Amino acid sequence: MSNVFAPLLGGIVGTVAMTAFLLLPRILGWGKIDVILAVGALITKNPDRAFSYGYVLHFLSGIVFAYIYWGLLTLLSLPIVWWTFGLAGFIHGIIVMLLVSIAVMEHHPVAKYHERGPMTGVAQLLAHIIYGVVVGAIIHGLR
Repeated sequence: MSNVFAPLLGGIVGTVAMTAFLLLPRILGWGKIDVILAVGALITKNPDRAFSYGYVLHFLSGIVFAYIYWGLLTLLSLPIVWWTFGLAGFIHGIIVMLLVSIAVMEHHPVAKYHERGPMTGVAQLLAHIIYGVVVGAIIHGLR
């Protein structure tokens, strides 16, 4: 497979893994947020119509960020391996954790997304690390 298509596959599979992990705290009762619906509701302002918008934006972002991770690591001459992508996911997760917890959730147009449990930020961080590791493992494996 061409190097150009490896981030596409990595982004798709990484996003699936990340999404599954993000659903886990809610399923276990440790967190309250549904990230997909919250993202979609940013666009629609209505959680009842947010599902498809949220999934499309979430998966497109997952593909785009796989290319961003790959491009940045290549540009910085870092090894294209699972742990460098995991590190990129950690950095990305810290940024997202802060943005989601502070900016987005406090100012979300739908009031029910203002609530968050203590695991919301932790789940965001861990999900991004998992995403990075999966994307990196796939891209490395297809080289």
